[in-house]
Amino acid sequence: MRKTKYPGFGNVRRFFRIGVGLFLLLTAACGRQEGPAPPPPAPPAVVVSPVAPATVPLYREYVARTEARETVAIRSRVDGFLEKVLFEEGRQVKAGQLLFVIDQRPFRAALQEARGSLAQAQASLSKAKRDVARLQPLVAESAAPEVDLDSAESAVEFSQASIERAKAAIAIAELNLKFSEIHAPITGVIGKQEVTVGNLVSRDQTLLTAISSWDPMRTVFSISEVDYLRLGQQARDDNPFIPRKKTAPFELIMADGSVYPHRGSLSFLDRTLDLTTGTLNVYVSFPNPDRLLRPGLFGRVRVVVEAKPDALLVPQKSVQVIQGVSSVLVVDRDDSVALRVVTLGERFKEFFIVTEGLKPGERVVVEGVQKAIPGRKVRPTEQPIQIETLGG
Repeated sequence: MRKTKYPGFGNVRRFFRIGVGLFLLLTAACGRQEGPAPPPPAPPAVVVSPVAPATVPLYREYVARTEARETVAIRSRVDGFLEKVLFEEGRQVKAGQLLFVIDQRPFRAALQEARGSLAQAQASLSKAKRDVARLQPLVAESAAPEVDLDSAESAVEFSQASIERAKAAIAIAELNLKFSEIHAPITGVIGKQEVTVGNLVSRDQTLLTAISSWDPMRTVFSISEVDYLRLGQQARDDNPFIPRKKTAPFELIMADGSVYPHRGSLSFLDRTLDLTTGTLNVYVSFPNPDRLLRPGLFGRVRVVVEAKPDALLVPQKSVQVIQGVSSVLVVDRDDSVALRVVTLGERFKEFFIVTEGLKPGERVVVEGVQKAIPGRKVRPTEQPIQIETLGG
């Protein structure tokens, strides 16, 4: 028997032959068990919406601020020390309500003095008239010098002038006494009390407080010259910007995104454009029964500026924008997907208005956009756009 240099090498060769044989047997067995290929996967399910023409309103939104229709700064019309404050800050006051009282003693004394001067002037007039009546017959009989009669008649005229002067002094004193009581000139919300009791108030200078009207509350926003000209042209078609229009087409969107519950109506357009900005101010009045609106709030005024007929609408979620190119996926009659480049117009709620690239009746993928591959088929489920819910 031949011996190898390495005693264990023969065992290795035997194991190798056994492994090769087992591999060939397994390969043959697998080849005999092969069956038919599995069926291809089913087309993915998507939701499509047919494109239907509709008449939709086009909105414009403008940044606006609120302002009171009337705001009055309350100042004293007389000098004096503030004696009483008869209101609560931040509360509603009515026109004619007493707000402040200035120390009235000097004004009462001045009125009394003016009345005394009037009585003195009336007494002087009475004496002068008696002197004239006594001197006239004496001068006629040359029993008294004529110069005495002239002096008596001059005293009558002087007394009459003194009476008029005293009456004017009484009127001024009465006005000052009346002005020492400061009343609310308008109905509205009163602001902060600027002066406390005991302080000296200067006539026409010291600001006491301010009152702003609150219902209605006015908003002001600016439109461009181009918008103004376009809206002026549309005024012949009963546009909401027409001043004579009696409806309330304006909506106010608050700073927190909420919509103010009351609609506004146009008050007026400013008389001239701002030469610096080239814009025109528009004033809109909103009812404010709950006093939610305060002067100085910022928000956005939304208004319908045009009704667009036969507009093709697609949901915003169905539009893909890649490198500035807008496209949608369209499913044809054979349920095949095609990529369609579209041109978008205005937005309306959660929809885009498509101006080019689609035709009425074409089906656009609105759900399952990720599963729809151009050139392949899908299983579409139609979900029509509810046209009746688009208005408003």
